[in-house]
Amino acid sequence: MICPRCQQDNVVKAMIKANKTIIFICPECDATWFSIENIGFPGFVDYGTYMKGIGLSMLWDELEVVSEDL
Repeated sequence: MICPRCQQDNVVKAMIKANKTIIFICPECDATWFSIENIGFPGFVDYGTYMKGIGLSMLWDELEVVSEDL
């Protein structure tokens, strides 16, 4: 699924390793959603802002990509 925010890359399903939360994120612009049904523009949160808010780093090392095909 192409990212509705940037139209530059496909949204992937990933898991935040620290808390096992599943997210859907664009590797290009870091737009993030918490359910596949809500992927759209507007409606995203910024990955870095979210991670900072929960006390984690903004690096992709915090993630495990679960699926690249949505």
